[in-house]
Amino acid sequence: MMTSPRQVHAVRLLWASAVAVVAAAAVTGCSASSQPAAGSGPLQLVSSLPAAKGDVDLITWNLTAGEPDTLFPPNAATYGGGQVVANLCDALVTIDADYHLKPNLATPKQVDPSTLVYTIRDGAKFWDGKPVTAEDVAYSMERAKDPSSIVSLIYQNVQSVSVTGPHEVTVKFSKPDEMFNAEMATIAGMVMEKAFTEQAGKNAGAPGGGLMCSGPFKLDTWTSGDSITISRNDGYWNADRRPFAKRVKFTFVTDTTALVQALNAGEIDGAYELSPSAIPALRTSQAGRLAFGRSMQSVALNVVNPAGPLGDLKLRQALQKIVDRKALATAVYQGAATADYTVLSPATWPNDQTQAYQSAYDTIAGDRAYDIAKAKELVGASGYRGQPLVLAVKGGDESSSRTAQLIQQQAAQAGVKIDITSLTPLVFDQAGYDAGKRQGIDLMLQSSFNGAQDPLEPLGFVYLPGATYNYLNYNDPQVTTLLDEARQTFDGAERAKKVIAAQAIYEPFSAAIPLVGTNTVTFLNNRLTGAVTTFAYFSMPQMAYVGAAG
Repeated sequence: MMTSPRQVHAVRLLWASAVAVVAAAAVTGCSASSQPAAGSGPLQLVSSLPAAKGDVDLITWNLTAGEPDTLFPPNAATYGGGQVVANLCDALVTIDADYHLKPNLATPKQVDPSTLVYTIRDGAKFWDGKPVTAEDVAYSMERAKDPSSIVSLIYQNVQSVSVTGPHEVTVKFSKPDEMFNAEMATIAGMVMEKAFTEQAGKNAGAPGGGLMCSGPFKLDTWTSGDSITISRNDGYWNADRRPFAKRVKFTFVTDTTALVQALNAGEIDGAYELSPSAIPALRTSQAGRLAFGRSMQSVALNVVNPAGPLGDLKLRQALQKIVDRKALATAVYQGAATADYTVLSPATWPNDQTQAYQSAYDTIAGDRAYDIAKAKELVGASGYRGQPLVLAVKGGDESSSRTAQLIQQQAAQAGVKIDITSLTPLVFDQAGYDAGKRQGIDLMLQSSFNGAQDPLEPLGFVYLPGATYNYLNYNDPQVTTLLDEARQTFDGAERAKKVIAAQAIYEPFSAAIPLVGTNTVTFLNNRLTGAVTTFAYFSMPQMAYVGAAG
């Protein structure tokens, strides 16, 4: 869970793992027709490429967002960290490329609204050969539950986690929690070996500390500033998910031009989350092909300094009308995005409640339509006196830079001065969750994502008191109550009513200026196939599916 993900911003976190099918069913397969020229029509979205046909010795894969800050699962909420650790550490449940939830390391059983029992799979082993026990599972859940963990919000209603049998862990809730089990497919539900993790202490998941998990790949080396290498776990318990690659090397190239050159030269085999600015150059590549998949990702301008000029509500509301979102989606994102007008990106709406959410969304979208004249009025009515607003972007990301420049130009038309500052990818990610790294910054251009198709995931990280990404210290008792009640409601229609009621209160506060919802953009070398191409890749061992094309 906001992209910055440690964002995940929590990204909206999390994290990653989705439960329900995305807004529309994705089509499996890939062809030239899935790559229309920019502006020629809607993209054809695919969920995965044709299955791999054989093993390969090495895959070199780039982490487009840069080097992770940690691989410790409960805090691996960045695009890079979450992607890598999904190959290393099994989650209790999992998803497929179309976001269907399935048992994994455990089988869940909702005994009653306040009791969830996980039966641990017999025969699963850690990389060192030791069996995965109920004690390891309970320990890992307690680590994720700790307030220092980014994903602790997922555990806010958990009263206890207990070992209740040789292969059984029982979770008791202080109040019912409809969201919890789905999130166990994300980093919030990943299992580590207790003994190893306790011995590693604060170094667990760090470059020199290592990990001990039970996933299809093992962590070999992490050379800071260069790469992370993982190797196939030949003792993996799930024969159906045995990796095709003997080794995978993750590189950290964040400069779009350099990455395109490396992909076209075959020096790097593939990457997720490619910058839209790379699409024209890679669409005609002779080395590989592009694929576009559904995602629950979005880009927003997040207000991060309540003590600055943007503490003024009217100025924040002016920013909502300053940006031409539709032009942004076309010009900067090459059509691989759609305009977004609320913090809840439409892709995160549960399928069965789309109509209810759409009606509320349309009203807000109308109020936030691009209107420089109205924006000027709001600026004039505010206390703003021309002082520059500092907008931080992630260095090396050309699309972020172009987006920021467009916003800067449109803001100037309304009388608002914006200065753009570029942060290194690591510092930018840290600024997402560390206030000390945000000194002197008013706005951050961040991408965020949902792991589960549940609106409560991002809202909990942004609008609840004390939440990691609640940058403006938002605290509305009515919103808190509505979100709390929604989380206790297993009926989807009733839950939607409560979320929409909360949205009507928090959206006018304008803590964020939503910009676009984005598709997952993937490139894969012609020698390989099998890649998952929806954002589901983030919550599953995505590299296990990639192998030889012939």
